[in-house]
Amino acid sequence: MSFSAEFLLAKSPDELDLVLGEVLLADGFGAKDPSDSEKRAAARRWFQANLAGFRALICGNTAVKLALSSDNRDRNSLLSALIDVLGSQYGMTVPVTALSAQIVHYGVDKLCPSLGSATE
Repeated sequence: MSFSAEFLLAKSPDELDLVLGEVLLADGFGAKDPSDSEKRAAARRWFQANLAGFRALICGNTAVKLALSSDNRDRNSLLSALIDVLGSQYGMTVPVTALSAQIVHYGVDKLCPSLGSATE
């Protein structure tokens, strides 16, 4: 799944949860397809369960620090840095572009308080 940065960053957290949840529940063995609310709930649980892993990869990363410390704090640069950092670890599990956009919405400053304020 490939999306432009502007397209992804324009999506709401709920819309990104739906994208993530759809992939997470794609191999389910249920008799019926999961509802959108079930997909979003699964994505939120998965996201919360993986916060420590995200933090370990992101908070000390030089490219993320550089994107956050630039004078312009360009969200596209931040998104690109997150995609690069998360790709090898989570790229086989979920669409890493959507995950990266979700982390931008969540707030890198919230994930990594030591990095300072990040834009949503």
